[in-house]
Order: sequence, then C-alpha cells, then structure tokens
Amino acid sequence: MSGLINRLLRLSAALILAAGSPVCLSVDGAGSGVQETPAAQPSVAPESVPAADQPQADESPEQARRRELTAEHGAEVADAILAGTVLKEMTMEQVLLARGAPSRKELIPPEIELWHYATGEVAFSGGKVSYVSLAAKTEPPPADPRHEVITEEESAPDRSADELPGQVGAPPITVGDSYVYESTNPADPDSGVSTRRTVTSTKGRVTLSSLNLDNKRAKPRSLYFDRQWNLIASRSPDKSGRDYSPPLRYYDFPLFPGKTWDQTSTETDLKTGATRIHTISGSVEGWERVSVPAGTFSAIKIRLVTELFDPNTGERIRGTDTSWYVPEVRRSVKSETTGKGGSQGLIQLLSYELK
Repeated sequence: MSGLINRLLRLSAALILAAGSPVCLSVDGAGSGVQETPAAQPSVAPESVPAADQPQADESPEQARRRELTAEHGAEVADAILAGTVLKEMTMEQVLLARGAPSRKELIPPEIELWHYATGEVAFSGGKVSYVSLAAKTEPPPADPRHEVITEEESAPDRSADELPGQVGAPPITVGDSYVYESTNPADPDSGVSTRRTVTSTKGRVTLSSLNLDNKRAKPRSLYFDRQWNLIASRSPDKSGRDYSPPLRYYDFPLFPGKTWDQTSTETDLKTGATRIHTISGSVEGWERVSVPAGTFSAIKIRLVTELFDPNTGERIRGTDTSWYVPEVRRSVKSETTGKGGSQGLIQLLSYELK
C-alpha cells in the first residue's frame, strides 16, 4: 500500500508540473498526507530593477520628458506628443501638449468644439478628438506648459530675443512664496502703499495672505486664485468680500506672443448679494526688458482691456491693465492701469522670495 501511495504522489506531482502550477509537493515522514507550499521565486532587490517612471541618473532631458509623458499618458500618446502629432481619442490636455494652444476655438452645437490652428483644425466630441486635419509639424513640440520654468541662466540680461522661450507655461506655486508690491498713483508720488502677499495654501486653490505694511494695525486679507493666478474670491477680516464666477482671467496659460482671449465674469458682493459684470479682452504683445525695484527682468507683456458693468445703476467703467509677467518670478513684476475718469495706477515689485 505504501508503494502505491508513493506512485500516486509522483504522478500527481508530474501532472501539476506539466500544468505549470507554481507549487511544491512535500510528503511528511509518516506518509499520512500531502502539503502544498508555494514554489520558491528568485528574489530581486527592489532597487536593482528601476521602475519605468522613476528618474535615471544618466538620462537626457528628452529621455526624462518621454518617461514622464509615458507614465502619464502611455507610450503611444507620449510618442505622438513628442512628434507634435494629434491622434483620435486624445484629450484636450494631450493636444495642448502636442500642438500648443489654438489660435481660435469654435463651439458647434450640440457638443462639438473646434480648435483652429494655422496648419489645420482639431475637433472634439465629449472632450476627446473626433476629427483631425493638421499638417505635419516641423518645429519641436512645445514644452510641457505645467512644468516649464525659465532658469536663472536663461534669464541673463544679455539674452537676445531669439533665445527667449516660444511660450510660457503656468507657474509652479509653493507655500511660502512671498511678494512685496508698491501701489502708487503716478500723479502723486507720495501715495504709495506697500503690501506683502504670501502663499499660505495650494490645496485645491491658491490662497494668498495680503497685508498692508504701512498700517501697523492692519489685518491680513485673504485672496483666492486658481493655479493660473486668476482671481476666484477675496475676503476681509470683517467677513466682507467678493466672489468671481468664473475666475477673473488675468492670464490664459500657456502665454506666447499673439495669443488672445475674451471672458465675462460675474462679481458677487458677499454681504449685499449685489452683482457686477466684468468683461476682459486679453492679448500677449511680446517680450520686453523691464526694470523695477526688485531687479531687471525679461518679461512677457500682457494687455487687458476691461469693462465693469453695474446692472443696478447702468454704469460702465472702462479701463486697461498692462502687466509684465516674469517666469522665474512666477508673477508679474509691474502693472500699469487706467480706470474711472482716466485715473492711473502703477504697481511694482519691491522684493520677493520663492520657496
């Protein structure tokens, strides 16, 4: 009987091995039964096999970007983005990475959004590409607008216009980033007010604490922005404030010379419920050298034409806001404004600290 049991066990083991089941069979010394234990697997130290989405010490910037794109979008879409090619079923974000922002957008009822480029069009249905008619792109694809940052070397004072980036992506914003601005009326040099604005949170939205440095009794206000520095709301210590829906579009990243945008936003007074309508027409004019107390920078110039309409009184206030945005500072360093009755304002960066 013992010999029969042993033969049966050998036959069972052979069948299991033939099936490729990763188990080992062992018979106890008394021959009373069979115990299955997992087959031993070759052990590999975790650090000996680098993950595909982890940075490598010897990789080039191009390889690093391809690795990041592959990890986020898959190999096929990553290759298309790097080649400047638009594929069907791409998302809007992926098309922006491949071809940059369109020159014009058009809504075609009921659900089609058509993006116009100099070399053709891309149509979206349900947020994904449904039609493509674009000529091949010969220039390199744009840098990822979410990560593009100009380095200190790139912002050297003697840079020529040809060395400036073609476009500027949305800035990285970090808790602790701090800016001190001075606001003045050019007609009254003694009217200056200094304000320190510090990033206190980036969860969901960017929160700034704004404090008047010229008033020792002043309490900080809170300003809320989206990740592109577009104003969502303001709150004062007395709980008053205003909400803006959608956020006031001071910027429309990525920024590049010739870009334009238009927006209408509703402002709501938190205490009274009264509303006013803001209309903004924005345009990017190009790169300029600009000097402010905080330093001299290469900046991209942005011009806003604004109108504030009060439906309760019928009053319309038209104005302009010209600002100089510096990528390495992550904010504008200078703004010139006009407003009601031709009033003028000047805002300049005095100092800043980035974390």
